[in-house]
Amino acid sequence: MPFAGSAVAARDALKALRSLDIEAGDELILVDNSGTVLHDGGQPQVTIVRATGERSPAHARNVGAAHASKQWILFLDADTHPRHGLLDAFWSEGITEDIGALAGEIVPAPEAATLAARYGTARNFLGQRTHHQHPFRPRAAAANLLVRRAAFEQLGGFYEGVRAAEDTDFTWRLQEAGWRLGLREQAQVEHRYRATLGELRRQWRSYAAGRAWLARRYDGFVPTPGLRRAVRRGQGRLRARLRGRKAGEAEGASSSQPRAFLALDALLSLEELAGLTLSNRPSGSPRGPRAAAAVVLVADLFPAREDPMAELADSLEQVRVEARGRPRETDQAVARRVAVDYLEDDGRLTRLLAAGQVLLRHPRRSFLDLVRRGSEDLPLRTLAPAVRRLERDPEARLHALGPGSRTTAERLARLAGRSLE
Repeated sequence: MPFAGSAVAARDALKALRSLDIEAGDELILVDNSGTVLHDGGQPQVTIVRATGERSPAHARNVGAAHASKQWILFLDADTHPRHGLLDAFWSEGITEDIGALAGEIVPAPEAATLAARYGTARNFLGQRTHHQHPFRPRAAAANLLVRRAAFEQLGGFYEGVRAAEDTDFTWRLQEAGWRLGLREQAQVEHRYRATLGELRRQWRSYAAGRAWLARRYDGFVPTPGLRRAVRRGQGRLRARLRGRKAGEAEGASSSQPRAFLALDALLSLEELAGLTLSNRPSGSPRGPRAAAAVVLVADLFPAREDPMAELADSLEQVRVEARGRPRETDQAVARRVAVDYLEDDGRLTRLLAAGQVLLRHPRRSFLDLVRRGSEDLPLRTLAPAVRRLERDPEARLHALGPGSRTTAERLARLAGRSLE
């Protein structure tokens, strides 16, 4: 269970873990991602480990998995509470060898008191059945996800360096690697949705940034606009009223709540539009202010497992890697040790601002790049943030890390007015 919250929330998280019906040999691990949990409250069956490398659920889950020793790892979120018999429900049916993960159902907690919490309860946007029926590819939320260790280690765990959609990405990579994603609706946890409007708005922007990141990673995936979903809900409610399904409904609180939900749909659609332009990087930097690099390596997918190029980058001092994206099976240890910037992490707003700066500062180079660019090459707006980052490493030597990144490295060198070694 990854955790980052208050001392009161930490006690609730520990209570939720201890409520599990465990057997001898089972391990309960709470991963403190914020330095809040000082002890386990005198209950030694819960192991508390610190995850200080990065403030993100992905990093916390990976750290927790590294401390676990069993062949199956159950990931639960700190704002969930397992229902009785959760573990038995996961194994209530046989698990075939091709199953890499099983998604347990996520249902709303019953004590929703605020408008924001009632909205989350009514929409239940973490419901696993809906995720499993996603039109692009089945997916799952890691708030209740049982993962086979062999599959987890093959993929290198969850991608770190992102703040949202890391669980969707994990389950999509799992399927790309040949594993199946199953669904156990009887294995249920109760989830507490955000209690305040401010928390809900921040969450929605984060979700949207994560969906935009997925769209940059996966060809063919296009996020459904929140406004379209809101319009569909409004149309459905209008049709229901016209058919008389709401006949006899009392005016006042009973009818104002759905109208308030439709207003929230519209507000969150605007938050989503903002979020779709943002980066999916976590806030803050675990490394602190970045020192200028002596060597910048331009890579395609980095760092792939058992890739000698990743080992080469790891052996260098004061190195930074500028990579197009992350590989399906990643070497997480190298990714933590080497400073990496990913083109896929740059949001639409970052790209547009950087492209404008590059065009204004280097109009001739930009024009020549447009003339020379091949039909399969990345557009200037995608490369522009990398050009700006290169300008912050003025003394760094620039190298292509493998033949697949040579063309991109040459374009970056020309746009930044540098030589490629």
